Amino acid sequence: MYDFKFADIGEGIHEGKILKWYFKVGDKVKEGETLVVVETDKVNAELPSPVDGIIKKLGGMEGDQIEVGDTIVIIDDGSAKEVVKEEKKLEPLAEGENAPSVIGALEVTSEVMASSDESSTKKEVESKKVLATPVARKLAKDLGVDIQTIQGSGEHGRIMKEDIYQATEQNQAPKVERAKVSVSVQGDVEYVPITKLRKAIVTSMTKAKDIIPHSTIMDEIVIDKLVELRNRVKEQAAAQDIKLTYMAFIIKAVVLALKEYPYFNASYDEVKEQMVYKKFYNIGMAVDTKDGLIVPNIKDADKKSILELAREIRDVADRTIERKVQLHELQNTTFSITNFGASDLISGTPIINHPEVAILGVGKISQRAMVIDGEIKAAYVLPLSLSIDHRVIDGADAGRFLTKIKSLLKEPMMLLLN
Repeated sequence: MYDFKFADIGEGIHEGKILKWYFKVGDKVKEGETLVVVETDKVNAELPSPVDGIIKKLGGMEGDQIEVGDTIVIIDDGSAKEVVKEEKKLEPLAEGENAPSVIGALEVTSEVMASSDESSTKKEVESKKVLATPVARKLAKDLGVDIQTIQGSGEHGRIMKEDIYQATEQNQAPKVERAKVSVSVQGDVEYVPITKLRKAIVTSMTKAKDIIPHSTIMDEIVIDKLVELRNRVKEQAAAQDIKLTYMAFIIKAVVLALKEYPYFNASYDEVKEQMVYKKFYNIGMAVDTKDGLIVPNIKDADKKSILELAREIRDVADRTIERKVQLHELQNTTFSITNFGASDLISGTPIINHPEVAILGVGKISQRAMVIDGEIKAAYVLPLSLSIDHRVIDGADAGRFLTKIKSLLKEPMMLLLN
């Protein structure tokens, strides 16, 4: 028998809801066939069967909630072993935080002081389960942090990698509790629980503003040549079933700027107090969905042409809106772009997606009267805003980075030559 459990797939996902079963008890299933679709706060995950066999038991009905470690399905794969009900202690599967893994249980003790005698204390040992990812356990061991003393911030007290980092910092600094404000109610109101995705956004945005000292610079650029180039080639792109948007050109310009200024394609390691420069370019793009903002990324954007970027942007955006984007497409973003223009806004101050160190905001392209070479002319203007992590990037660096992007968009033929 094979006991297939809901795995710890990273990205802060701790639970899900069964949306759809593709098999029922008694059905034969082959390895790799989709068993079930599970809705999480970020993606709708299609879970494939790990083995060939016959479905013996389903772990829940459509609409049921499941948590990491719960049995999804039991499959008779022909093996002689019965299902082991007692949870095994698992070892780390990989070094990276995003490696697929299953939460195990560490057996730890909490000491209870006897009250009968102050001089001789009797200690009673009480065993309890501590939920933690294998990566969190290894990190705690590497940093010399006692995992028994940590209060997990995940669902049901699950210990996350961030909890280990915070515990390390607390050895040197006093803990500062965030004040929670209750809402005073008078009159007619309606209570509406927020969605799982919105909870994830609350956590992400709070972390970003708590940790990162934001600074934002803004500028605008005349992009008449870019508008002309796009208009000239968009029909040829459409003939290849590609919708050529300005975002493809912007991503190309950003990648070239990141190569020239690599400290924007980086993260700051607060524990080791060092910069982590990334040699790959996964460009995130904020996508507005009915449930909230999701930021998938275009993998290896530096290796793609403008037409290839345009095709992938549309594909990833459509699947994100439909909540069909895959988890790996949300992971390992190196730099993000948010498009205020998609909401018909001129500009905004974007919030950095931690642990990135910068984010580019793109405003609405509009035709305005501009003074060009001493003459008033109608020109297409693109507003840009760049938020930086002011701990590790200075304003002058931000200015140089934004100027590079502006120069590439102003003379877009340079994008085609690279």
